[in-house]
Amino acid sequence: MKQANTSVILIIPSASYRTSPFMDAVSKLELKVLVLTDKSQVFSRNYPDKVITMNFENWRVQIENIREWSVKHDLQAVVGVDEESIVLAARLSEILGLKHNSLESVKLTKDKFLMRKALKDAGLKVPWFKRFSVHQAPQEYLKEISFPCILKPTFLSASQGVVRANSPEEFCRGVEMLSKLLAQAEVIKRGGEQANWLLVEEFLPGKEVSLEGIVSKGKLKELAIFDKPETLDGPTFPETILITPTLLDKPLQESLLETAQTTVEALGIIKGPVHLEFRINKKGNFILECAARSIGGLCTKVLEFKGGMSLEELILRSALGRNIEKTNLSGTVKGVMMMPIKNKGILREFRGIEAALAVKGITDLQITIKNGGNLEPLPEGGRYLGFIFAEGKDQKTVLKNLKNAWAKIEVVSDNI
Repeated sequence: MKQANTSVILIIPSASYRTSPFMDAVSKLELKVLVLTDKSQVFSRNYPDKVITMNFENWRVQIENIREWSVKHDLQAVVGVDEESIVLAARLSEILGLKHNSLESVKLTKDKFLMRKALKDAGLKVPWFKRFSVHQAPQEYLKEISFPCILKPTFLSASQGVVRANSPEEFCRGVEMLSKLLAQAEVIKRGGEQANWLLVEEFLPGKEVSLEGIVSKGKLKELAIFDKPETLDGPTFPETILITPTLLDKPLQESLLETAQTTVEALGIIKGPVHLEFRINKKGNFILECAARSIGGLCTKVLEFKGGMSLEELILRSALGRNIEKTNLSGTVKGVMMMPIKNKGILREFRGIEAALAVKGITDLQITIKNGGNLEPLPEGGRYLGFIFAEGKDQKTVLKNLKNAWAKIEVVSDNI
């Protein structure tokens, strides 16, 4: 490999699924890299020039080491690989004088209440919403809401803490669950002051889809639209199956892209990956979420671009200012199933993997919880057992293959 001249900083939390894909992309692009992580990690195939292990909350302790490395290696970009690292990426970019989304914009995407306000002010369709204190008696909320409604934290992802309430009794149970969840030390560490609040919003019927895109100089390029073939009506909202390309007609796809462009403008996002969630019904396209990051977990594996380019490589190319306008997905229909956790317990064994992989159209299966790991289903939990990947001639085939593979899996656990 020739000597790399261009350098990047990757911020990779120790719990991230994205280490290998990003390090593969770094290797392919022949970049110099500095990895910032919160715990020591072993990179089995790719070894960065340097790793700094640090407390992300106390980043100032390492700022001079980071600055020294960036000057020495002509740093071009700081990239946060997932939800837990994008705020620090914006902060460091600002300090190091690199073009990036503003800290204010990134923080907007991390607070569902403030994001809702900004989108509503921009004239976009959003569900009715109101923020309440978790320290308030739930009975005090009831006079201000109608049913059915959705309760959720203002900052968690992966549908953690999200429940539907159809009655005052269900509402009070939902508030009690959220209050306990938001009182957990690890959750408070992640959310800070936001752990004092919960968001209540109207339930919107309709089809849910997500849009993956990348922004360059304020202009959004659509990379993929994912259909969610399973109905998401509650009481919890596991995002189990995603399939692309979408079956939505072309005019509706164009209207979604227009809504997405207005969304990133309203939030002040000028660069980098974005992941948006929509509910579509007779009243129009309602924007539910916009994250200043790419799709989570290992779901990026279903996005392969022409020439064999991964989403992680595309993100790095964009961060470095390289032209990605002509980048398009390969034509195959692909899908991913995020295997849900059904029961609380301790994982002892995962059976049926070979049988699942033998199902026609299944391309990969990856387990992301080790034996002995805690199993916590939604709404309190925020993890999946792992991911099943499939491809096929059409959506119906891919959906069938994913479900057939999942039916082969047996999760053995001890109850707790």
